[in-house]
Amino acid sequence: MPRNTLSTMRMADDDETVKLVDETERGVSLDQDGKSNVWAIEPKMEVDSKSAEEKTSSAITAAGGLFAFAAVAFGILTHLPDPDQF
Repeated sequence: MPRNTLSTMRMADDDETVKLVDETERGVSLDQDGKSNVWAIEPKMEVDSKSAEEKTSSAITAAGGLFAFAAVAFGILTHLPDPDQF
């Protein structure tokens, strides 16, 4: 069979053939009126390639940042003036 084959798509009671726009371009075709049909294609999944050591160091850095933020927030909040004094 030739590379540009025709595929059959049935709409209503018609039995007309539909030519694909480009075999390498997924998600696009032409209907019998020549109108372009486009549909979504799911994205490819990405595999996490971090080592256990990198994950551990990232977790320790995040925990340290959270602790530093909590310490600064605690210091500021404990030194605010008493609102009952006003």
